[in-house]
Amino acid sequence: MAAAALRGGVRRFPWLCNVLLYAGLFAAGDAAQQLWRRRRRPGGGGGPPPDWAQTRRVALVALAFHGNFSYVWLRALERALPGRRPAAVLAKVLCDQLLGAPVAVLAFYTGMSILQKKEDIFSDCRKKFWNTYKTGLMYWPFVQLSNFILVPVYLRTAYTGLCGFLWATFICFSQQSGDGTAKSAFVWFQREEEPAGRDRERDHASTAQSTPVIENCVL
Repeated sequence: MAAAALRGGVRRFPWLCNVLLYAGLFAAGDAAQQLWRRRRRPGGGGGPPPDWAQTRRVALVALAFHGNFSYVWLRALERALPGRRPAAVLAKVLCDQLLGAPVAVLAFYTGMSILQKKEDIFSDCRKKFWNTYKTGLMYWPFVQLSNFILVPVYLRTAYTGLCGFLWATFICFSQQSGDGTAKSAFVWFQREEEPAGRDRERDHASTAQSTPVIENCVL
């Protein structure tokens, strides 16, 4: 029932529904990565609280640019290369990765830098664009392949936003702490794991040392 109502709403207001769903899912990706990073810190949630102002900035960039760009771009691709024939689908994927993907990455880093009021709004682009683009090539071609084959045109931006949830967790992490490579995310994860592991080892050792003392007192 709810799914039918959602499809009906998207059919009736395709632009509005697609853009809002895209922006909401992208912002949720940033919130998820902030909460995950906080949870992975030693102590299980210590440190500063999540930066919700950052999440609002992500939502604004996704709402003002990415959702609209995706909606117009995907429809333009379908008009230029209509149908689901293998040649048409592969051509759309190629165009998307050669033209659409670089624009989206550049717009994200630049838009976030503008909202954060950085002096050099192109600094992140220079440092992280190429790495981020190459990382995206390991993910987005497969997403868009399924998008162009399985998803009707009026739902494609919403589907891109759904898959963009995972991408948002990565690119938001890269914008704040990483360098645009998947390796930086894995290195961070391992670095956060090691102190927590050491804390558990110390606790276990302390427990083991205190046990004989308790036993001697009992005897």
